[in-house]
Amino acid sequence: MKKQDLHALSNFDFLARSFARMYALGEPVDIGAVTGNMNAEQKAWFEERYEHYRTQAERARVLELQ
Repeated sequence: MKKQDLHALSNFDFLARSFARMYALGEPVDIGAVTGNMNAEQKAWFEERYEHYRTQAERARVLELQ
């Protein structure tokens, strides 16, 4: 992404972490709705980060339950 988008990336990263945590806690998350207004580059980046954080959050949730 372009340099001027660094602030937006920080916001997107926060949102990806937040939605991933919600998913791991059993809350319904519609990533299609979340990314609906993003351009293709933003959407691909967001979905990659979301999957990364979702995997982490699910692992952490399993450890919490043990």
